[in-house]
Amino acid sequence: MQDSTPILVGAGQYVGRDMSHAALLKSPVDIAGIAAQRALDDAQAHKALAAEVDMLVVIRMFEHSVGDRAMWPNPFGSTNNVPWSVAKRIGATPREAIYAEVGGQSPQRLINRMAERIHAGELRMALLTGAEAIATIREATRRGYELDWHEEASGEFEDRWPGVPFVTPYEQAHGIAWPIHVYAMFEQVRRHARGMSTDACRADIARLFAHFTETAAQHPYAQFPSAHDQAFLSTVSPQNYLLCEPYTKWMVAQDSVNQAASVLMTSVGAARELGIPESRWVYLTGYADVDDQTVLKRPNLAASNAQNLAVRTALASAGVGIEAVKYLDFYSCFPIAVSSIAEPLGLPTDGSRPLTLTGGLPFFGGPGNNYSMHAIATMVDKLRADPQARGLVVANGGYLSKHSAAVYACAAPANWQPLSSSAAQAEAKADTGIKVDERATGAATIETFAAIVNKGAPADGFVVARMQADNARVMARVVKGDAATLAALFQEQVIGRPITVSLQGDLHQFAIAS
Repeated sequence: MQDSTPILVGAGQYVGRDMSHAALLKSPVDIAGIAAQRALDDAQAHKALAAEVDMLVVIRMFEHSVGDRAMWPNPFGSTNNVPWSVAKRIGATPREAIYAEVGGQSPQRLINRMAERIHAGELRMALLTGAEAIATIREATRRGYELDWHEEASGEFEDRWPGVPFVTPYEQAHGIAWPIHVYAMFEQVRRHARGMSTDACRADIARLFAHFTETAAQHPYAQFPSAHDQAFLSTVSPQNYLLCEPYTKWMVAQDSVNQAASVLMTSVGAARELGIPESRWVYLTGYADVDDQTVLKRPNLAASNAQNLAVRTALASAGVGIEAVKYLDFYSCFPIAVSSIAEPLGLPTDGSRPLTLTGGLPFFGGPGNNYSMHAIATMVDKLRADPQARGLVVANGGYLSKHSAAVYACAAPANWQPLSSSAAQAEAKADTGIKVDERATGAATIETFAAIVNKGAPADGFVVARMQADNARVMARVVKGDAATLAALFQEQVIGRPITVSLQGDLHQFAIAS
């Protein structure tokens, strides 16, 4: 085995559930530092490792994930320099620091990149961490606590914002904005293809997610460690209210969390030099990163070709099939994100095969862009306890847009080499032949839709449709005040209905054809 082989040697997690008084409330930078220190300690080296860290990566917080405003209001302030504020808490002085780009794929994608740089000799030790304290922000605001999280830190870092756009202005103006609405729109395609009623679709989701809740109930770092049965998950109720058909509250990522996770990476040679026991080593044996077309260019709106390519490329690069993988964690911001991975692999979605290590974003918790760091940290613990097994982590960002996957094992690869996803990426970005007509008007047919609920009542909606004249795709919104068209989106048989599309300025609107 080469000394340059990259390995994961430390993992740390944190959860804060008790918010009963102000002294318990920590900033996201605080808890990112706690998880980072736990990862350093977890390596069990002969010496403190903070001074060995020459690369520090912090996953972007939600409040910094939208360019022109805070994604979530935070009245308590923040640091001007997230990476170096974390570094200060653990006593590190990294040669390089990164504040990562937006997206749930970021933890896994950055681990892939750090592995390559460690193998190339460009880095000795990389520490990746991230955190969210949205639950604290909301609870402290509600209770009227006075917190001051303002901080000034010096030190150069690479701010990876905004990254590559994964949505067009046309898509965004017509509804491709809030993820819950977009994923629910994808779910409607799957529901329709399977001939399921809306209630049957919710029951199907409940079968998938019931075992997720059981896993969360047993995970020491879950924000919501409670099991729910299928009846609770599938029933619309005051505790499980409807958000966007067919999704209820407990079918979607829960962002009101106080969670942090961190992973420490180095090389085999450095680990030996530092006295890190081989029992702590976990190998990245295969990986891939593949990004999809923008939503309207995808042939199948119930799946992501790029996601499928990323998973299959990662497995192939590890030289294994899915049948050889014992532990799985599939990104679970919404149910369709899980089924779109499992079904192409021939895996059941009825709960009979565990598809999560944590309980997933609805039940373990959805700490912004950093969820998959928790999955990876948990995978490290699982494999150390079961060193003959393999594990697969699949991470997703955007609207099934950005995908990173990796196979992990305690068994050392014979000759670790950097892997290229270029062939899969080229296939994912190949022209699909789908025309999007941003100025079309006239007769069209609904391909899928979002039916949005607010406080238990229909509130808004939009559709993706095909123009009857040339099959071009368009998006269109419900005309404000058109109660009849809005109500039609909440009927069982919406997909396939004829509509009339019109233009109001640059905005497509639609009405149900008479």
